Amino acid sequence: MTVKLGTESIRIIAAFEKITRVHARDCIVMENCVYFLVDPDKIGLAIGKNGLVIKEVRRILGKNVKIFGYSNDLETMVKNIIPNIKKIELNGDIVNVSVPIEDKVNVIGKSGSNINAIREILKRHFSIKRFILR
Repeated sequence: MTVKLGTESIRIIAAFEKITRVHARDCIVMENCVYFLVDPDKIGLAIGKNGLVIKEVRRILGKNVKIFGYSNDLETMVKNIIPNIKKIELNGDIVNVSVPIEDKVNVIGKSGSNINAIREILKRHFSIKRFILR
């Protein structure tokens, strides 16, 4: 599926790639956080030793940064984004995910920012219409 990026996203990806030297497949820009999709084997490179590279990205962008491993497989992609999944059900364009109760707050994020970013990623790359967290 082809992802169309706006000017702001292109600029942010360019800055990310220049600093990390890692190709970003996509980025979702939210109010106080930027979410990047990169190849799973490049996540460590993007974070850097002791997190120095990602701290530099945060400083330059002025926002929190989260990096997820990209996969062409929907189930693997969801597991990359939410590692503590207990159960995942895929029904056409609907994804049902169960996580431990203590992880629910982290998956949802402040004011729903994380779950909204997850929904946007799944919508862009897999045409998922509904993402349900239980």
